[in-house]
Amino acid sequence: MDAAREQRVVHRPFGPFERMLAMRYLGAKREHGGLAFISIVSVIGITLGVMALIVVMSVMNGFRLELVSKIVGFEPHVFIDTRGVPQPQVDALIEELQQRPDVETVEPLHEGFGLASAYGRSEGIQVRGVRPEDIRANKMIAASVAGSAAPIQTEAPKNRCSAVFAPPSGAGSLERFGDQGALSPDIVIGDAFAYALGVGVGDKVTIMQPNGARTAFGTSPRTRTYTVSALYHVGNERYDRLVVFLPIESSKNLFGYDEGYPIVALRLTTPDAADDFVRQLEQEKPYRMQSWIQRNSTFVTALVVERNVMRLILFIVVIITALNIITGVLMLVKNKARDIAILRTIGATRGGVVRIFMMTGTVLGMAGVGTGVLLGSLISIFIGDIQHFFENLLGFCLFPPDIYQLDALPAKLEWGEVASVGGAAFLVTLFMSIIPSMWAARLNPVEALRFE
Repeated sequence: MDAAREQRVVHRPFGPFERMLAMRYLGAKREHGGLAFISIVSVIGITLGVMALIVVMSVMNGFRLELVSKIVGFEPHVFIDTRGVPQPQVDALIEELQQRPDVETVEPLHEGFGLASAYGRSEGIQVRGVRPEDIRANKMIAASVAGSAAPIQTEAPKNRCSAVFAPPSGAGSLERFGDQGALSPDIVIGDAFAYALGVGVGDKVTIMQPNGARTAFGTSPRTRTYTVSALYHVGNERYDRLVVFLPIESSKNLFGYDEGYPIVALRLTTPDAADDFVRQLEQEKPYRMQSWIQRNSTFVTALVVERNVMRLILFIVVIITALNIITGVLMLVKNKARDIAILRTIGATRGGVVRIFMMTGTVLGMAGVGTGVLLGSLISIFIGDIQHFFENLLGFCLFPPDIYQLDALPAKLEWGEVASVGGAAFLVTLFMSIIPSMWAARLNPVEALRFE
């Protein structure tokens, strides 16, 4: 009766007997046939690989969030082409769109390209005509212009590299922007564009666009001179150097656009849903539309591709480090060959041997994955404090704020991604444990005990 009970214990899958042996082999000293040093190295390698994967993905998520936040903060989220549509029909469309619950604001726009010049310097620009109330309502632009409601940071910086961001000195004001309507001389430009032309608030900037009036000698370009009323800074070179703002009536006058508005732009309560909103609205309205995602598809696609490639590369590193588990468990199997033979002679099945050594390798993998997930999550959460600590310790800036316009490395920890990384790494270590475990099960007891 006792023998039969013992036989059932031996063959119970993942039962107390098998778990006891697996844990005993893990705790055995090297001179007693325990784990080799390479197994400890494999745990450290898996830890570092998983940690690096989580930290790098979090930092890339942070950079993506920074870039996307500047795009959706600066630009509208949906653009509706209303060129050639009469003014009353455009006004009715604007009024109708303002009633939709998922629309935050509706902004008529006029866009065009021209050549700006001042003090003998010239730069190609994108002219964007906006209503004065719309540019004042844009928090990102208004916050960077002196005299806005955005507070200046007054607290002490965390370290010698931390920047105290404030609106640029002499950035003007948006209060009188567009007061004179179609004849308004006001223009708002980015600080990078102002630096390129060498102008500031109150200076004159001449804008020329080639599609002017037709004469007997050809098309005469239109030229207007404007006064810089404000400088803005959003931290994106593409906007700060390229885009200038005119009052919409003044912009239409410069480009000879008469009736209506060429673009009706929307800001949504959920910018990420812009593509879905466009698809739905296209079924209701006979206009051409474009979301901010489609308009900036180059940047969005580049970020997605870079993120996926980096994830693949780092996951390959995790796989390479997990390969050491095979070597470690194989050495354990070789050292425990006599024990395996004895287990087989007292009734342990090949499946039981596989499970014993598979649990041994899996515990190693779980230790590495668990430690890597913990360290990676903590580093991602406190990455700013860690960066400042090393900057103070080393005495130089690892991430200069005057170049990147950020006080610290941006990191956004997504727990779903952490779970997927941990789960995938665990499956890899499980697979690596099965291979040497199956080799242990094929060990011949007679051959193992022949010289004992």
